[in-house]
Amino acid sequence: MFVLLVLALVGGVTVGLIRGGTLDALVRVYVSRPWMFVATIAALSVSRFIPGLYAAAWVLATVAVALFAAANSRLPGVGLLWAGIALNTVVILANGGQMPVSLWAAERAGVSASEIYASAQHTPGGDNTVLRPATDVIPLAFPGAGAVISIGDVLAAAGVGMFGAVAPVRARRTLESRLTPK
Repeated sequence: MFVLLVLALVGGVTVGLIRGGTLDALVRVYVSRPWMFVATIAALSVSRFIPGLYAAAWVLATVAVALFAAANSRLPGVGLLWAGIALNTVVILANGGQMPVSLWAAERAGVSASEIYASAQHTPGGDNTVLRPATDVIPLAFPGAGAVISIGDVLAAAGVGMFGAVAPVRARRTLESRLTPK
């Protein structure tokens, strides 16, 4: 998911720059309570290293990003980011604290089934999988870094990409309007 979010941000910023935004304007975007976003990233990162905290970390991340989204509702894409993380959390909680992964999608993405079976955070999807369409069922065959993602991951990436594409343009227009004599 991290690779997807980075690609979405880079792609979004590229679109924003093509649309006339600037990096200077982007860095001037006011973000309220950025520590909540950092807490979201920290919770999700900790869950990768301490397997027993996976489900709890997703719940904490959902709460943190919900508070972040509420404080920054005017920022483009923040609602999609929250929706994606919240959807993943619901799926993880509904499936006993693990994210089910489609073995079919894993094969197409170049992810070995043994990685899924050995993972403390993931489990192979099957007939007893709850909310199956929202689990990791979308294969992404990145060269050297294949992945299987969920609709929640796509929503989160869309939110990050939207922020990158829209925020620098809005910020540039706001700066120009403040600097233009009336």
